[in-house]
Amino acid sequence: MESIFLLKPTISKLCQSKQSSDRTADLRKTSEELTAANNDINKSIQAASVIQNAILPRIDLLHYGFRDLEYVWQPRDTIGGDFYWLEKKDGWTCLVVADCTGHGIPGAFMTLISSTLLDRISSIKDLSQPDAVLNDLDEFLQKSLSLDETHQQTDFGLDAGVCCFSLDEKIFRYSGAKMNLYQKTDQGVVEIKGDKKSLGYDIKEHPLDIKVFECPLNQQSASFFVFSDGVTDQVGGEKKLMYGKKRVLNQIRGAVDVKTAVSNIVADVEKYQGLNKRRDDLTLFGFAV
Repeated sequence: MESIFLLKPTISKLCQSKQSSDRTADLRKTSEELTAANNDINKSIQAASVIQNAILPRIDLLHYGFRDLEYVWQPRDTIGGDFYWLEKKDGWTCLVVADCTGHGIPGAFMTLISSTLLDRISSIKDLSQPDAVLNDLDEFLQKSLSLDETHQQTDFGLDAGVCCFSLDEKIFRYSGAKMNLYQKTDQGVVEIKGDKKSLGYDIKEHPLDIKVFECPLNQQSASFFVFSDGVTDQVGGEKKLMYGKKRVLNQIRGAVDVKTAVSNIVADVEKYQGLNKRRDDLTLFGFAV
């Protein structure tokens, strides 16, 4: 009888040891499953990055008519919501810089949709009027996002700047949807403000009333800069404030050409950011025509 009582603690310890071993095995199995799932997700995101990069145009300066051009496209994550689009038709070059809703996977999907819609627009319309490009893109987005009288709003849309120019006609035009253009001349840097409306998000009456900036092109033509708010909204510095437009314009004023300006802006933003987390995707274009 006494030996039975002596065995009880041993049996109890053996049971506890088996339970602990089972829990360890379960945790190991769960960890392995999570690791495998995470690897699958990372592989999918890397594949999506290849696809997103593939839709971005390769820029031949001579073909499109740029005298000089420098740009930076940096998603905050592996994939992002910023994109650029470029096409030439009937002597007119059209450059679109856009900032879609969010970043990461949702933003990347919006870039694919918007880029495809711009391809469609260029196939059926001319590219001489930037306001018409924005209007058509908003109209197509409204249909693509299934906006109608019963579903009048969505969380998805974009801000965009559209530059159209013809070397033959010596004309440059710009329209923006919550995105501004900056023109550098011998007199300084001028801000050309876009309209205070985004594309997508809700139902609008078409055609949209969008203003157009126009200027003549000549051999001493100005240089132009357009960028997403990932540049100005980056938090950093001692006071953890946003980088801001003023710092961007100071870099543009002090640069001898667009390549220097873009390089200096990006370097200064990264320095200002310091150890702070990147807040958004970053896209910046500087060019002369």
